Amino acid sequence: MIKYSIPLPSAKPGKEYVINRIEKHGSNTDSLKGYGIFPGIKIKLLFSSPTKNPSAYEIMGTVLALRHEDSNDIYISPVNG
Repeated sequence: MIKYSIPLPSAKPGKEYVINRIEKHGSNTDSLKGYGIFPGIKIKLLFSSPTKNPSAYEIMGTVLALRHEDSNDIYISPVNG
């Protein structure tokens, strides 16, 4: 049961989360899914650039950099509570 969701940029480094939903529609959602970003997948913030744009995330063993404007539409919940 999902108690709450937060936008991906609010993730804490090193903590594991699960993607709940993606709020963007259209071709951008398709490109995110092409990178393995879809509901039910675990994601972890590795580190952010000094301006927090972009940030590096680990998804299915791959490191992916996402811009803030793209990651802001991805909602997550902590894996352990």
